[in-house]
Amino acid sequence: MFVPLNIKTDSYLQSSMISIHSLINYAVKNNIHALTITDNNMYGVIDFYKACKSNNIKPIVGLEVKIDESIIVLYAKGYEGYLNLVKLSTLQSEEKLDILKLVSLSSNLLCIIPYESISLYDKLKDYFNDLFVSYKNNSEKDNIKYSNKVYMNSIYYLNPNNHKYMKYLEAIREGLTVKFIDTDYKDNYLKLENEIINDDINNNYYICDTCNLEIKFNNDILPKYNNSLGINSYVYLKRLCISGAKKRFGDCIGKNYQERLKYELSIINKMGFSDYFLIVSDYVNFAKENNIIVGSGRGSAVGSLVAYLLNITDVDPLKYDLLFERFLNPERVSMPDIDIDFEHDKRDIVINYCMNKYGKKKVAPIISFDTLGAKAAIRDLGRCLDISNSYIDSICKLLDSRLSLSDNYKNNKRLQEFLSRKKELYDLYIDAHFFEGLKRHTSIHAAGIVMSSIDLDNIIPLDYHETFYTSGYDMIYLEEIGLLKMDFLGIKYLTIVHSIIDLVNKTHNTNIKFDDIVIDDDAINIFTKADTVGIFQFESTGMINFLSKFKPTTFDDIVACIALYRPGPMKNIDTFIRRKHGLEKIDYIDDSLKEILKPTYGIIVYQEQIMQIAHVMASFSLAEADILRKAMSKKKKDILEKERDNFINRSIKNGYSSDVATKVYDLMLKFAEYGFNKSHSVGYSVVSAKMAYLKAHYRCEFYTSLLDSEKGSKDKVKYYIYELRKYGIDVESPSINLSTNSFTINNNKIIYPLTSIKGINLSIATAIIDERNNGLYKDIFDFISRCLSKTINKKVISALILAGCFENQGYNRKTLIDNLDIIINYGELLKDVGEYALMPEIEIKNDYNKHEIMNIELDLFGHYLKNNPVSIARSRYNNTVMLSDIEKYFDKVVNVVILIDSIKEISTKNNQKMAFINGSDELSSTSIVLFPKTYEKYNISKNDIIYVTGKVEKRFDKYQIIVSNLKKIIY
Repeated sequence: MFVPLNIKTDSYLQSSMISIHSLINYAVKNNIHALTITDNNMYGVIDFYKACKSNNIKPIVGLEVKIDESIIVLYAKGYEGYLNLVKLSTLQSEEKLDILKLVSLSSNLLCIIPYESISLYDKLKDYFNDLFVSYKNNSEKDNIKYSNKVYMNSIYYLNPNNHKYMKYLEAIREGLTVKFIDTDYKDNYLKLENEIINDDINNNYYICDTCNLEIKFNNDILPKYNNSLGINSYVYLKRLCISGAKKRFGDCIGKNYQERLKYELSIINKMGFSDYFLIVSDYVNFAKENNIIVGSGRGSAVGSLVAYLLNITDVDPLKYDLLFERFLNPERVSMPDIDIDFEHDKRDIVINYCMNKYGKKKVAPIISFDTLGAKAAIRDLGRCLDISNSYIDSICKLLDSRLSLSDNYKNNKRLQEFLSRKKELYDLYIDAHFFEGLKRHTSIHAAGIVMSSIDLDNIIPLDYHETFYTSGYDMIYLEEIGLLKMDFLGIKYLTIVHSIIDLVNKTHNTNIKFDDIVIDDDAINIFTKADTVGIFQFESTGMINFLSKFKPTTFDDIVACIALYRPGPMKNIDTFIRRKHGLEKIDYIDDSLKEILKPTYGIIVYQEQIMQIAHVMASFSLAEADILRKAMSKKKKDILEKERDNFINRSIKNGYSSDVATKVYDLMLKFAEYGFNKSHSVGYSVVSAKMAYLKAHYRCEFYTSLLDSEKGSKDKVKYYIYELRKYGIDVESPSINLSTNSFTINNNKIIYPLTSIKGINLSIATAIIDERNNGLYKDIFDFISRCLSKTINKKVISALILAGCFENQGYNRKTLIDNLDIIINYGELLKDVGEYALMPEIEIKNDYNKHEIMNIELDLFGHYLKNNPVSIARSRYNNTVMLSDIEKYFDKVVNVVILIDSIKEISTKNNQKMAFINGSDELSSTSIVLFPKTYEKYNISKNDIIYVTGKVEKRFDKYQIIVSNLKKIIY
């Protein structure tokens, strides 16, 4: 059987136009029965292997390696050879390969030496039973003296007419325009058997017949935990659980907990996952012992009592009716999946701990691949074709990045019109299709880590990154190979929580710990009042609107909010609210389901409820019920029809009527698609409620940490400062003697940081703070004498003055600015002669007025700090409504004063201009709509203050004002 010997795929990054999908399609279409993959890495091997197998194509796995600057190609003759390629791929990522390393891993490999590398022949001939020399033209063929020769061209594209795209790809890779590329790629396409030089075709057949690889999957290589007692992992796990139960519950452990623990442990032992639980417990407890906040739990693992007793999660699953079978089901064998949330800036500490404890080659982050999307393909190709950036930008602005280039073109008449104006742009767009979807470069999966009991490069290739390895295969196939994937997620909100707790402990001389926070009525009340700005999972405007109507009063309500506020379940929200407030009767269908559905007012919200209903009505085991739940959520029709009769018949046998059983089954089927994992919702609600506790009891510390986490976002800082004003908490102007690089607290007031002043970078602020550690600055003269330098110059000092940093040191801002040259000269003199310097005469000026100060603040901070022009403008009117109150005026006409934050202009179907304004007052923001007839009357811009008259309407779940009249206010 003939095989093209040297196919490079797009895993040979930015060097091939061949995706595995396109390769397989080409092979099927052209009746090719064997294919090779010979990239300089093994990124695409499993995808290639499985795609070939699925299409009855023989897969031959190879690897291009470089020895002494010469290229050779190696092929796996069988599984042993494949494992040697895996090792060589790892070695090649670590260092340059030499002959000794190569020959030590040459067993079960076939080697082809390209004509350009023929000098290696004599060095390798004694180490490979199957060694060939390749040629790609008659000239090379005639110069080879050996009989074991074979035709082989490097294959970078499929269609012979597409050679020009390889020049483009090389230009993109090298960062050049295509005119500088002179490589001839005309011979680098996939040739069929009738196109090649046929004299040595038997050698090609031999190579194809010799390489017979069957990759082994489902290997038993789960990681092992070596406990300090040297005892069986299951016995050790059981001991830890008993110890954990005593810590959680004391000496008196309820019978239901004992039975649940025995059951879970038996399943974990039976499925062989004792070591897995021990390892997760180990690194979670390492994090907690090292002052790293760990989330209370996420995903179905929250339903495990063992995880709770091992301190992996912080949720008692029996208290919330969470089901272990949703996590581990003995009748649906799959890898366990305990994903852990860590503080986002400390996640790497935990990963490094695992690498150091278990071995750098036994623990590795998972590789991922960035591909060329529609916009990236246009930009990369545009650069190599030297097309003006303005044209490229115009095209990209017209593209929806969620759609392919083809779909963008079909659905966008403006794009079609733009491209039709210039042939060069149309051709660019057409050619970009050939690059769309190709792998561009590698990256690291945001959360995934793979672990093994053996060095990973004994089973998969690894990529070396100076201090750590990543897997050479992406996450899709790792579990199938037999490897355990774990998610170490970095959560920004946990970092904020840590900052809040540190501030609280420092300010109040306490020792609060995240795990010890008890959710109280004050915490629940935060949700009842919809006061959830800054709260994990509850900060969005839509969620806050939901809370303001729902008014949750229990922790169960909060759990339901997370499950309901998603596409799909959202349509049940109004019913949920009406039932909560007694405006609609709750129907449990049957009294036996009341306990299951009571927390959600008779509505099926959770996947676990479906499992419990099947268990109660039809006596399904919870494991069977989980399989039914999954079939329902995936809409597996064959299983669903079979299970319908099964459920109804078993329910009838248990005394239910056929009508009730049918109604319940149909209801479960209806809600299964939207059903949420209750375990996940409870785990995340605990984190949210603990944040609410901190907000309720330590609001100043809460907002200080929140402001600091968002200090790079002017809009967020502005929003949080508005929020603080509601509660009478001031954010003070920066101070030369109090401000740091972060938002801080002083006398229950929040102090603005130096680094958030325009023109003050981290190095300048650090220099000011470091010098201040030698003693507070007495006045501006003292500051200049100690700090004036190349970086802290007149421009920097002006910014500090205008920001108010010297406001309490004797002179106002205007006086300091107008006398700045004199002040700087005196400061320098102080530095030279000290107390002998004569104090200059400072001309006192009246300070900037309020309007000027506001404009200064807007320029330096990006928002208003001490005074807001909306307040000043509103003082002229006595009939205005605050934006935070507009929902009370639904369907009524109101007057409001707002600052225009942004304007989005659109064209209607009739090609008329209308606008959506995002406007804010001191505390809130809303959408202001100007329809064409109104919009054409006014000339408005961002940062204008306007007095608006309009009707309050509702669009989806948000209130907006439809403008009938407006007036620009000059303040």
